[in-house]
Amino acid sequence: MPIYSVNPYKSILEAPRRLADCEEARDLLLRVFVRDDFCIAIFRFGAVALPEEMEPKLRELVGKEVCCLRLDGKYYIREVGP
Repeated sequence: MPIYSVNPYKSILEAPRRLADCEEARDLLLRVFVRDDFCIAIFRFGAVALPEEMEPKLRELVGKEVCCLRLDGKYYIREVGP
């Protein structure tokens, strides 16, 4: 009987991604939680890892269209749409 090794880590396609400088994530924010000292923001398109201190502000925006922009190493969060 073959023995299969199981990788306990998520694949690169499943793991939350980090924003590069001058990159933005914009979509409906579905969920926010903290894991491993990061704030994980779940959008319709997937998950984004942000600094942990952003969790309180993002929690207020769950269920809304949100834009997260990383510019010069700083993160800017705002609600977009009507």
